Amino acid sequence: MKKIILVTVFIIFYFSAAYAQESVEQYLLNLKEATAEDYIRLLYEGAQENKLIAIIKLMELGANDEETIEAIVFGLQQGTLFVQRKGTKVINDFWDVRSASAKALGDIGDPKVLPDLYRALRYDHDNFVRSSVAVAIGKISQKESIYELVRVIETSDPSGPDDVLVRACVEAIGEIGDKKGFVPLVEVLRGNYRRSIKLTAREALKKIRW
Repeated sequence: MKKIILVTVFIIFYFSAAYAQESVEQYLLNLKEATAEDYIRLLYEGAQENKLIAIIKLMELGANDEETIEAIVFGLQQGTLFVQRKGTKVINDFWDVRSASAKALGDIGDPKVLPDLYRALRYDHDNFVRSSVAVAIGKISQKESIYELVRVIETSDPSGPDDVLVRACVEAIGEIGDKKGFVPLVEVLRGNYRRSIKLTAREALKKIRW
């Protein structure tokens, strides 16, 4: 009897929560003059596609306060803390949300998010996301970031699926433009990298400031 009651309660709770989320999302999406606070709430509570909408709208509004940044960092972490797989396939991958979050953080340009971006650059399981993170790090343009970018270049396989990631890191070093990036870029030119990556390194070297 207890098991039946527990199952019944669980079913009621599950569908109530699903309905509540749908109602919240629908309410926020139907607002004619939604504020940054509304989109922050949608980013925290919405489904995957609505989290994306929230990030885009926050950037359109030019929101860059502490609360907005915290919400976007939350977006950068989606699908990474508790990865669920079916066989070898990740089934809760919010890669698009994470990539959009990284871009938004780069556009905001606040250096205090760099530790979160470094963490994503090191540990995110999607190379497209990591590439977006590298671009964001380049936009924030702090010379101490060069170490993190070089670390990725040195531990990646440029002849395989890491090709795009390596190129993004090389470009980011060029965007930072600090002289600390000179030697790593020269090493890319001399190393066993694809021609496209070496061309990117050559262009990045032109941006180094002495």
